[in-house]
Amino acid sequence: MVELERIAHYELVKLIGQGSMGRVYRARDERDGRVVALKAFYPDTQLGGQQQDELLARFQKEASILTTIEHLNVVGIHEVGNYEGQEYIAMEFLDGPNFKDLLAMGVTFSSGDAVDIGVQVLAGLDACHRAGVIHRDIKPANIVKLPSGVVKLADFGIARILTDATISRTGTVVGTPNYMSPEQVRGDEVTPRSDLFSLGVVLYELLAKHKPFDGENITAIMYNVVNLAPPALSFYVEDVSPAMQQVIARAMSKRPDERYQTAREFQDDLLAVDAEVPVAERTVEAAQAAQAGEECAEPLTVGDTIYCVDCGAPNNPKNLICARCHRPLLKRQMAVHFAEQVYRMNPEIRLDRVLTAVLNLVLALLVLAMIYLFFRGT
Repeated sequence: MVELERIAHYELVKLIGQGSMGRVYRARDERDGRVVALKAFYPDTQLGGQQQDELLARFQKEASILTTIEHLNVVGIHEVGNYEGQEYIAMEFLDGPNFKDLLAMGVTFSSGDAVDIGVQVLAGLDACHRAGVIHRDIKPANIVKLPSGVVKLADFGIARILTDATISRTGTVVGTPNYMSPEQVRGDEVTPRSDLFSLGVVLYELLAKHKPFDGENITAIMYNVVNLAPPALSFYVEDVSPAMQQVIARAMSKRPDERYQTAREFQDDLLAVDAEVPVAERTVEAAQAAQAGEECAEPLTVGDTIYCVDCGAPNNPKNLICARCHRPLLKRQMAVHFAEQVYRMNPEIRLDRVLTAVLNLVLALLVLAMIYLFFRGT
């Protein structure tokens, strides 16, 4: 296949993803210089004609779905077109990691993080459901966190319009097994409550760092989704509140009528949990460090701790992403005054160093005393 340099008025800058349905490029709109994610339809050549036609219909449906939804927490769409037979969708370029990548990096999520993420995803899902759209593939890889902290829902490739019965038919299993609802696994009719089940699974995984439904193969995973209850969150997370456990457990109920019935209902309960989550302690110096982070960059390393310039949070030096704000730790030029601010942010560090020095001195004196007494006795 000949590699294209542009599609319509979009210059293709870099290939950033591909699958059986097509490719996604980072592209530049030559009219105004705007950076977009350009999704181009390139079906797998190994697929048969009927399968390619079905993928094209799905691709076109994704475009039609996205044009009906305009919401802060849903990936935006700029243009849908056909250029010399090439179908494409120009979408908002999401400059941030998805939660699958964040989990792979070892990022730890607190209950407060889970509430923030869940509330934003539910806001996006509420907009989708009100527009008559079921996403059907809610999973960490399809949820992106921007540097601003905004969480976006992406990839509507297998979404279903509630009044549409053409491609996503009852009896067809479509989705990612670990995050599918029991009715999706069985091939039954899906409703918005299926998306809420999947989000419950995502929030469970963010907190526990374990998928609630897993197995050695797809068959085992599907069996577990339909038949088995996952371990309680407290099995993996000691300090998780009972309220948070109850909210996530209800979202993952096997029976749709026992789950939350709407995204807003789920959202309300998460916000109620948030009132019980202790606010992370931040010193005045930490706030100053966060403000200084707007104009400085590489985080300061003090001992075995590395401090984020955006929020002032302490991190493991092996982290690439801040555990609190999930922004890259290494990005701008260091400012001199920032070192003083971050150093004051955790005064216990200085006390630890003093105690360590005193203990080392005492130990050295004891060793010298023992040597002196040994030789004196001989």
